[in-house]
Amino acid sequence: MTCCDDGSIRKVLEAVGRGEPFYVLPYKEPKVWGIEGIGEYWYGAEAGQKSSIAVTTDGEIPMDTLVSSSPDTLLGADVVRMFGPRMPLVKILTPAGRLSVQFHDAKNELWIVTSASGSNPSIVLGFSESSVSKYGEKVTDEYRKALNDYGKALNALIDTLEKNGFKDELTRCGNARVAAERVLSGGASIAAALKDYDSAEEAMSWFYNIKPVKVGDVIPIPSGTMHALGSGVEIVEPQIAGPTQSLEDGATYPVRYYFPGYERPGSQKKLDTDRAGEMRKGVTDDEKPSILRSGSGCTVERLPGGFEDKGLEVHRITLGTGVSIEETGIKSFHVLTALEGKAWITAGGKRYEVPRASAGGKMLVVPAKAGCYRIEAGTKAQIVDTFTPVKAGR
Repeated sequence: MTCCDDGSIRKVLEAVGRGEPFYVLPYKEPKVWGIEGIGEYWYGAEAGQKSSIAVTTDGEIPMDTLVSSSPDTLLGADVVRMFGPRMPLVKILTPAGRLSVQFHDAKNELWIVTSASGSNPSIVLGFSESSVSKYGEKVTDEYRKALNDYGKALNALIDTLEKNGFKDELTRCGNARVAAERVLSGGASIAAALKDYDSAEEAMSWFYNIKPVKVGDVIPIPSGTMHALGSGVEIVEPQIAGPTQSLEDGATYPVRYYFPGYERPGSQKKLDTDRAGEMRKGVTDDEKPSILRSGSGCTVERLPGGFEDKGLEVHRITLGTGVSIEETGIKSFHVLTALEGKAWITAGGKRYEVPRASAGGKMLVVPAKAGCYRIEAGTKAQIVDTFTPVKAGR
């Protein structure tokens, strides 16, 4: 099939106009921290080349073209009236190593763990109990000091390696600490710089709440909470876009995010260490999903996040083997992906498999025009359902 050919576009629009579900292939966002160079898979209608692709039996079409051409049919007339012709973005993140520590001053986030490999899969989520207990309201001030000490030690280590002729080793390793370990015989100054780095890294990491995770965990991240995915932890992340404040990026090389006063060639942005005082100062408590429906082998939960007023709601549907539920009177699109098990939906007399959440895999979209659909589990299944809530009277 040829994407964007006029015949394909017309046929896809006609199919969506009849309310037929379709699959979405992701846009692949390159990241240096990603597995095989890809860190994020986007399922949405971003403009231009970053749009996902809608795939039907009749053809293919970029999601941004589909949304702009048929907003009421796909998204729902009430959704468009309340939030405009836009579709929330669902991502799958696949880090090869720990990501940068950051926070958001204007949005909440929600992570749903789809893979947790390695000996100790974990994330950074807020401040450690020890640091909050010791410093209380001053914990962000003390953390900022530790950040600045770490930045100084990291850059001293990089400078020492470069001055001793090991820039190529830095580039090969992609990590200043690993490079230093490999060339310790290169001089006493390297060992001293590495010792200082390790001490500063330990002091900084003491502030982090390291939270073990497993597949199926639901992790809400309130605005202002520092966080970072660990190595081997893959997630589904439904989201509303918003600005990011980055605090540190580990010992990665070349340096992507630089500490104030240590800009290096090729670095992308200055770290927002001066804004550390804006973060949430307490220990981050777990927020549980709320149960909307339960019984007869079926549980429907609203996942936390507090996105509803911005046009995003996320449910987790858990079904026992052979159990089915009906979704009637829908007024929004629904993006469906399975965390575990096998499940299908039936809409308009046709059956569609709900794909498993996986890097580069498909997701299933039910247009608002469908009006209703049934979900049936072939085995015990968990399904993530992302949509825009439509409240009566708005």
